[in-house]
Amino acid sequence: MRVAGKRLAVVPLLVILGLNLAACSSSSATPGPNAILAATPAPDSKVLGDLPVTVPEPAATPAPASGATPGSDAVAQILIIKTGQLELQVSNPAASANQVNGIVEAAGGYVSQSTRSGDGDKLAIAVTYRIPVAKWDATLDAIHGANGGGTLKIVSEQIQTQDVTASAVDMDAHLANLRATEQALLGIMTRATTIADTLSVQAQLTTVRGEIEALQGQRNRLGDQAAFSTLAVQFEAAPGTQTTTATSNWNINGTIDDATAALVEMGQALASLGVWLIIVGLPVGFVLLIVFVVYRFVRRTWGRQAEPPTVA
Repeated sequence: MRVAGKRLAVVPLLVILGLNLAACSSSSATPGPNAILAATPAPDSKVLGDLPVTVPEPAATPAPASGATPGSDAVAQILIIKTGQLELQVSNPAASANQVNGIVEAAGGYVSQSTRSGDGDKLAIAVTYRIPVAKWDATLDAIHGANGGGTLKIVSEQIQTQDVTASAVDMDAHLANLRATEQALLGIMTRATTIADTLSVQAQLTTVRGEIEALQGQRNRLGDQAAFSTLAVQFEAAPGTQTTTATSNWNINGTIDDATAALVEMGQALASLGVWLIIVGLPVGFVLLIVFVVYRFVRRTWGRQAEPPTVA
């Protein structure tokens, strides 16, 4: 029984030894998928055949985005994206906009976009602010009182929130997998023995690094949107009353100027009419008078000849 047990124990050792010999004999072939898991980082360069081939350095690991801790695959806190739209009706849009700019800058935010249109009681200023999420509520409360030294009315206000924690976790996990694949490909390149194998691995490595850069950019934008909330504020001039509008639109000097201009235009029209009568009217009237006299003379002459003789 002891001899049989020893024989059975030798069989697994022989199997393992045969597998190792087979692996050594196939080391010149292209490594299969299992070799990726056992890959090790590559040196700076190596010689394949007669040509030196430079092995690229591993891509630097980007800094973790907002809400993530270095070296972790999941976000350390919940990521919430806040966006808002606020429409204010103020007596002085420019002063109110400047006041809100100061409030946002004091909170650590900044102006990302602004537009201005109209003038006077038609003036409208639209500004988009990026506000740190930790100071969103306090900043919004301060903006509600930014009257610019005059009146203020909140016409409308809309706030939206979006939880992107799950998306951030998925992106971090995908990035971790891509970086592991990148390191495995670098390890395969250290054992490539032909230029064709090296070029094949290099093509796959370029594709993986492109995916890492694109996904890291999306992850950074997601973290930025969660770290700085977006608020679009519309500053509109408050409409004046009918009395104020009528008073502001009336100008005595303008009225006098309009009346004087109308009188001058009437005089110019009369003068033009007189010139036409003198230059054109008199010759034409004289000719018509001559025609009329001739017509009357001819008619009388023919009338007399047509009368019958009187019988005595």
